Amino acid sequence: SFIEVASIAAAVELIVGSLKCRPPGMRVNIMPLYAWYVMVVGGMILFAFPPLIAGDFLFELERSFDWPFFDPERGGDPMLWQHLFWIFGHPEVYIIFLPSIAIAAMIIPTVARRPIVGYSWIVLSAVGTGFLSFGLWVHHMFTTGLPTISLGFFSAASEAVVIPTGVQIFAFLATLMVGRVKMTLPMLWIAGALAIFTMGGLTGVMLALAPFDFQAHDTYFVVAHLHYTLFGGMVFPVIAGVYYFFPFIQKKKLSERLGRWAFWLIFSGFNLTFLPMHLTGLWGMPRRIYTYPTGLGWDGLNLISTVGAFIIAAGFAVFVWDLIRPKHRQPQIARNPWEGGTLEWTHDVPEEAWGVRSIPHVTSRYPLWDDPKILERIDAGRYYLPDAEEGRRETLVTSVIDAEPIQVQRVTGPAWITHMAAGFTGGAFIFPTFHWYPPAIICAALAVCCIIYWLWTSTARVPEAPSKDAGLGLTLPTYASGPASVGWWAMWITMLGDATAFASLVFGFFFYWTSQADFPPEGAMHAEAWLVGLAAVALAMSWALTVGARELNRRWAVGAARACLALAPLAAAGGAAALMLSVMELQPSSHVYPAVLWALAIWITVHAGAGVIMQLYCLAGSVFGKLTPRYDADIWNVSLFWHFQVLAALVTCAVMGLAPGVL
Repeated sequence: SFIEVASIAAAVELIVGSLKCRPPGMRVNIMPLYAWYVMVVGGMILFAFPPLIAGDFLFELERSFDWPFFDPERGGDPMLWQHLFWIFGHPEVYIIFLPSIAIAAMIIPTVARRPIVGYSWIVLSAVGTGFLSFGLWVHHMFTTGLPTISLGFFSAASEAVVIPTGVQIFAFLATLMVGRVKMTLPMLWIAGALAIFTMGGLTGVMLALAPFDFQAHDTYFVVAHLHYTLFGGMVFPVIAGVYYFFPFIQKKKLSERLGRWAFWLIFSGFNLTFLPMHLTGLWGMPRRIYTYPTGLGWDGLNLISTVGAFIIAAGFAVFVWDLIRPKHRQPQIARNPWEGGTLEWTHDVPEEAWGVRSIPHVTSRYPLWDDPKILERIDAGRYYLPDAEEGRRETLVTSVIDAEPIQVQRVTGPAWITHMAAGFTGGAFIFPTFHWYPPAIICAALAVCCIIYWLWTSTARVPEAPSKDAGLGLTLPTYASGPASVGWWAMWITMLGDATAFASLVFGFFFYWTSQADFPPEGAMHAEAWLVGLAAVALAMSWALTVGARELNRRWAVGAARACLALAPLAAAGGAAALMLSVMELQPSSHVYPAVLWALAIWITVHAGAGVIMQLYCLAGSVFGKLTPRYDADIWNVSLFWHFQVLAALVTCAVMGLAPGVL
């Protein structure tokens, strides 16, 4: 869960950055393909990881408190875990694959010396791959006894996802065919990636057929397929990206000779290792078995695979040595050694103190090719934000579709408090693994304190002036709130992920209802209806008071807004308390039905606690002058949180209070 929460936080940053922090003029239809891929992957993380977070939440409650979510003897069902895991697990394959293919989408036009063929088709295919990947998780569960109609549907979806993947590969090949290709070292790795990934995709089509999967499931045929897609779709493109972007990071190039040695060792060793596994798998060699008796016909092929594994290791040793070997005697390379056409090659100059001298106005997909003088003008400070008079970090915020500049955004600097917050957050997640709950609670409280301190001292600052000269005769505001601000977008995207996790818990409730004949069991106690209703009213009141405080504050009724912000936490705390009291008489360890009701109540209560902290933070900001009628981004963001929270609370109260009567 720690890793998943961190990944969702990264996804939020990637999506917001791609949508709101592009250079002026860079409309969505001229974004670099890497940005498109990363944005699609961010969206996939947002909807793929939360179901597993919900599953982990149930799993931890079972592990720590013996609540029977996956215990069939007490009404649970381990199939729920499989569903929640694979709803994450198969999109995760494409979450790994798409950013790596994005590297290929950046390298191929550079080596072909021409724009990518079929830009719009590639974008649509990337979006289609992400969308379809959520509809085929059950192809990992073909042998679990699901209905035949389900097998047919998910088999068809598994075949369909090949189409957008094929479109992307054909576009890459077409670009190479019409261009004048220079076989650089990064392109060599991309060529190997395309060859290997295509082979892995073909075996994937085979495994998508349920009758074939019945035979090959849990054999080494699956191991071979996995590694062909993993190496072709991720490992080889990532290594290509290391060679391609190393000059961007270190201002040096890696060795051409060592790079080719590494490639041929890994490429040949890989095929020597995993190609025979297709045959051993078809001969019945099971996976997840560490040793076998002799005489089954697998010995020779396994020996070949073992030799190939050592060759792969030798190739990676050469690659790692190339990375870490001393390079101080190597001269600094040219600023754009591959003669690429995209803006990352306007990167910083080592002798200067800036990341980029000025932010250019972009009107094409390959500005360095289409405007040879753009780099010179960037360095001369002839575009946006050429100087930082206040000595602080800042960037431009642009509109989502057309990238029109709308704000100068102040960016916080480095701080130790963020590292402390990360450490305490880690403790809050890691200590429960060992059942050390008191230090986990202390770490969680300290993490919250660190985050609040960082927000209070670094982000909740009234700017020096309401507007600023951004260059090129453009004056922009230095503050934004509501949908115009990046914080509002970050909250919106974060809560979409949170709502997905909550929906997964509700899915669990109805999964038990459809799969278990005794859900709820005969004579079961239910949540106390009047307390559930009271919780719904109180939490809705807290939401209304928060939204009312925002509107009153905007109208300069500061006193009334503060009164609402003082009452809202009381209503939220009262609603959470009523919800917990409604299930207090239930025994969650006795059956999955009371356990699910407890889980829903805990989820809403924890979120209500977070909402109370946010409301009190806004109240303190108003009292101490950090939140004013003009500078009110915080309360806009908190109101957005409460929109999602009240919806989740009302759904929970309906499930707890009304569903038992319907069931």
